[in-house]
Amino acid sequence: MVLLVVFYAVMMVNMKAISDRIDEINTHPYPVTVAAGEAETYLVQLRTLAERLAYVRTPEAVDAVEAEYESIDREITEPLAVIADQCRSSPEAAAALVERYDTLKAEQRHLIAQCRDPLSADADVQRTVDEQVDPLIDGMLELNAEVIDHSRQSFSSLFDLAVKACTETAVYASVLMAGVLAVLAIFLVTVRRRNAERDRLQKNLEAALETARYASKAKSQFLASMSHDIRTPCSAIVGLTEIAERHVDDVERVSECLSKISLSSHHLISLINDVLDMSKIESGQLLLSDEPFSLEELISIIEVIAQQQAHTKQLSFVVEAANVAGVYVRGDALRVQQVLLNLIGNAVKYTEPGGKVRLRVDLERPGCVSADRARCRESIMVLRDELPTSGFPNVPCGGQGSCGIVLYRFEIEDNGIGMTADFVGRIFDPFERERTDETRGIEGTGLGMSITKSIIDQMGGTIEVSSERHRGTKFTVELPLRLETADVATALSSKDEPPVLPKRVDFSGARVLLAEDNDINAEIACDIIGRTRAEVT
Repeated sequence: MVLLVVFYAVMMVNMKAISDRIDEINTHPYPVTVAAGEAETYLVQLRTLAERLAYVRTPEAVDAVEAEYESIDREITEPLAVIADQCRSSPEAAAALVERYDTLKAEQRHLIAQCRDPLSADADVQRTVDEQVDPLIDGMLELNAEVIDHSRQSFSSLFDLAVKACTETAVYASVLMAGVLAVLAIFLVTVRRRNAERDRLQKNLEAALETARYASKAKSQFLASMSHDIRTPCSAIVGLTEIAERHVDDVERVSECLSKISLSSHHLISLINDVLDMSKIESGQLLLSDEPFSLEELISIIEVIAQQQAHTKQLSFVVEAANVAGVYVRGDALRVQQVLLNLIGNAVKYTEPGGKVRLRVDLERPGCVSADRARCRESIMVLRDELPTSGFPNVPCGGQGSCGIVLYRFEIEDNGIGMTADFVGRIFDPFERERTDETRGIEGTGLGMSITKSIIDQMGGTIEVSSERHRGTKFTVELPLRLETADVATALSSKDEPPVLPKRVDFSGARVLLAEDNDINAEIACDIIGRTRAEVT
């Protein structure tokens, strides 16, 4: 009886110790480590924002960075408070981390003011970033790493104490009489549950750390990649501008610089548009318009643009379009054009000079398509007399398909360098690019194919790709398009030819009020409007 009482007392003491250790883990190392991981992510973002100001000092960029500073300040306050209040293993480092963050905020405000000061040179801004902001952030990252390391050590120490308590309980249990075995069994079951809880907490901690590291790495890789891709055309624009300024009397040299600046500017806009389109797609804000357009005219525009691209690279570009003459459909013509030009542009980009690129357009299913890929229509609508009504089966809704919908197939094929089978499986993932000796030096963000796939999916279509190294690549896109009524088709163009804009617009005597808060944009707008002979105020 005495042994049973002693064992019970020892068991209760040890169980209390184990529970205390688990409670300490829940209130100290775990939340502190998670908070430190979040703080590390925000500090890396602050360093990236400071480095951005060293390259771009436009009012819009400075305002954007200041807004990001304020957003991060709101987000980082809570993790820093958790570290300061609950960090027991290294309170000095936690206090220093909070103190340095206050200093960092002051330096950030100074940096923003310096960027807005027109008397401050770029070199002064760069010096402030290199000598004031970055060292502070680096020091805070070191303190943050110290907090994480000490929290991890504290976790191990608490874990050892819990294990020690379990061991003591097992030792006492081994010397008890047979009558205590039942109590010992109950105790072991309880200990096993406590160990399971401990393992669960440890796995959650490791998962939180891994998630924080992965998020930080992904953001860093994306920012590094985009910063490099955006910096390249920006550097070209700045360098070519300086060359033009030094040779202002050399008309030919200045004209050459302006031509290259225009190319770099268009490439920069293309990069930014890709990022914006991807952002809209991920946030669900990409909306498709529903307007009538001429499919024949759209293919003609694409052919003109693609021929210029192919001619520049000394390629042959061929269009084979059947069943598009006189066809008017409803949909988003700009997005269809974006999809096809993106695929053709990739084909041109990855095909060697002397190669061939082909666009083929076929009517895959006339007037009828599966109901799960397009909405039903009660009757078939055929435009102009060129399209025979016999080619469009009148299938009512709820039957084999939906009438009034045509399924067009677009094939873009080239005999370029092709792709590996492994990359074909990843081609539609964001930021994916195949890295080979042949693709080195070819510009791109790795977003084009992902954007293309998302647009096609939103249109209810499909895209397939087949490729073989050094043989070429073939993309097959199928899009369901709604046929337009004849009266709307006539309203689009009263003649057989597609409508064209007048070569010159004359608004002589007209007065235009221009409202623009950016001086450079205002200057450009005034020049464009001035070509029409209108008076701009």
